[in-house]
Amino acid sequence: FEVSIYVLIMVSVTVGIIQTVDGQEDTLHSVEVFSVIVFTIEYLMRFIGVPTDPEFDKDRPGIVSRFYYVISFYSIVDLLAILPFYLAVAFPNSWFDDYDEYLRMFRLLRLIKLDKYVPSITLI
Repeated sequence: FEVSIYVLIMVSVTVGIIQTVDGQEDTLHSVEVFSVIVFTIEYLMRFIGVPTDPEFDKDRPGIVSRFYYVISFYSIVDLLAILPFYLAVAFPNSWFDDYDEYLRMFRLLRLIKLDKYVPSITLI
């Protein structure tokens, strides 16, 4: 599972880079949609499973463990990577469309996720 997430992160970042080129904004949009859906499912699975994670459990009730997860660094990185997509879909022709180029930069935060699983990525 983790290897497929690594590959999807790299594909997603590559698509994000391609989409920054003028005239290529909608290129590979379906890959972007697919990756956001997978990252959202991954986030929800982690959120649901937090009470069993020793990093967040520490004899806390489930809701408290989930709160600590939501405010954790990697959870915030995940949200910043997927939230702009949903905001652009929810509010078409709004402020989010005007600043889409800047919001797309948050996708690069997905690379930070790799640091959690592949420590050598910090060398980049």
